[in-house]
Amino acid sequence: MVTRCRALAVIGAVVWLCGCAVGPDYELPVVGVPKAFGSVSETTATASPPTAADFVRWWHVLHDQRLNALIERAIASNPDIEIALTRVQEARTEQIVVIGAMLPTVGGSGAIATGTGTDLSKGRAAQSIRAGDSATGLKSISRIAGFDAGWELDLFGKNLRLLEAVRDDSEARMELRNALLITVVADVARNYLDIRGLQSRLEIARNDVATAQKTVDVLLTRFDRGLSNELDLTLARRQLATQQARLPELMALISAAESRLALLLGTNAADIMGDLQGSAKLPHTSERLRTGVPVDLLRRRPDVRAAERNLAAATARIGVATAALFPSVALTAGFGGQGGTRTGTTPPIQGPIWSFGPGAYWPLLDFGRLDALVDIQEQRTHEAYVTYRKTIIVAVEEVDQGIKQYRLDLTQQKTLGVALTASRRAVDLAMERYERGVTDFLNVLDAQRQEYALEDQNAVAEEISVLQYVAFYKALGGGWELYDELPPIPAAQPAIAATVRRLVNAWH
Repeated sequence: MVTRCRALAVIGAVVWLCGCAVGPDYELPVVGVPKAFGSVSETTATASPPTAADFVRWWHVLHDQRLNALIERAIASNPDIEIALTRVQEARTEQIVVIGAMLPTVGGSGAIATGTGTDLSKGRAAQSIRAGDSATGLKSISRIAGFDAGWELDLFGKNLRLLEAVRDDSEARMELRNALLITVVADVARNYLDIRGLQSRLEIARNDVATAQKTVDVLLTRFDRGLSNELDLTLARRQLATQQARLPELMALISAAESRLALLLGTNAADIMGDLQGSAKLPHTSERLRTGVPVDLLRRRPDVRAAERNLAAATARIGVATAALFPSVALTAGFGGQGGTRTGTTPPIQGPIWSFGPGAYWPLLDFGRLDALVDIQEQRTHEAYVTYRKTIIVAVEEVDQGIKQYRLDLTQQKTLGVALTASRRAVDLAMERYERGVTDFLNVLDAQRQEYALEDQNAVAEEISVLQYVAFYKALGGGWELYDELPPIPAAQPAIAATVRRLVNAWH
């Protein structure tokens, strides 16, 4: 009874000690953020919280079904997203490895040998089994086999802190995967809208070529009738050729954007050509933006969430390094049988053997190496904290600048629209005056050249404002919420079962 009580007391003490963990417990740091974005007072921004449609699937507000389909396709087949997901699964599986290190291990070991020694099992069988052998009355121990077990007691929480760290690592990798998903979505939208903008510019350029061709035709007719001179005709032909030279450049830019888009979808450009036919118009965007408040970014932006998880992992690893300063205790046991020969001609004998007991190791003199490792991990934790703070600052500034830039882009687009209207009127007036002989043809060419340039600038400004709209929503950090479900990781099996399974799979 006394022995049983002592055993229970020892087991209870071991369990209690295994629940201890040295090192600091992680607490979410308080980082100051502004109460509102600096650009909320602008006419294009409002501090009202975004609705679910505003950031969960923000691309739907562009009302382009082809874009929606391309984004869903990219989320499903983008190679970088698949690589990031594989890294998440790898980190999740690493938790199984750490948990396995916290539990007892059992193995089998055996040896058979001959020679001149009295214990031929040395160096050939597990130490915990050999600890129970006995050569009393034997000429030599020639055979030994059995099972050995070991359990390193996590008295100071080394493995517990390591488990915390790998869990935080897996969560950080998940957030990095979400951040990559947002980037891919934004890149698909940007390249798709770039293609649409270039298609619009190409259509404008073709219309300009047609207009310049009509001008040449008119001047050629007037030249044949003696109403115009060769210089005017030559200048008109020069302008026509100049406009025609824009076409290959725009088509090359479209081809390059198609290749970038295809890469994001994990396919070839020829496979997406059908998705890019049809209307070349850019979607309409709202002039007002729902920003929410900066503190929302801490909960929504994956890069901020990943930086916070990295900080948590670094904090846990302080405990891992600190635990190395303390004693390590392990329980080992062995059970098996041995065989040998007696002196003389007596037949060989066999008998059961066993051993059980704790072992401990405490590093006493290492000249500061382990203490320095703790200092290094504390410095890495501080680095992770500063990185977390910096990530928040960058996130807030990206949204703030996105609001300002979008407002400026809209202003530029409206101004160019006014200038384009005036330029078209100037072309009409110049042509009328030329036909009446009031002005020379150079004024007509100059007015047309200004119109062609403003048409292209206006198209570029329209595309830039839409792209900035995309950049704003990317900065808000939404779009991953409906795609964060993870596939299950393979169930880990004991070594003997895994060996059989993998052999069978290899044969098949």
